[in-house]
Amino acid sequence: MEAPLLSDTVEGSFEAKGGPVSRSETGRWRSSVFIIGVEIAERFSYFGISSNLITYLAGPLQQSTVTAAVNVNTWSGVAYMLPLFGAFIADGYVGRYRMVFFASVLYILVRISLPLSVHHWLIKL
Repeated sequence: MEAPLLSDTVEGSFEAKGGPVSRSETGRWRSSVFIIGVEIAERFSYFGISSNLITYLAGPLQQSTVTAAVNVNTWSGVAYMLPLFGAFIADGYVGRYRMVFFASVLYILVRISLPLSVHHWLIKL
């Protein structure tokens, strides 16, 4: 009898209830749909903010066009480099699914705070 290439349980991994992780019962499309859904929401969020950010910085925040462009480019660079830091934290300390959850919460907070800051600016007028 031949030994299987991969055993059914994943050594050193535990499910949410504390039991061993079974390759045949976990992951698959349920996990994939979650990650794909988060990525779609993240892309909509990123492009929704980036397309309006220079107008927001130059308009309500009254920055010069040059300063607004520098800030948008800095924000874009940080947004593209931050996943490297997140991957390091996820792989080394937190875990990939918790990190995806924390990043999603962070995106939601940013998406809520931006309209609230505009609302706060409108109240001052």
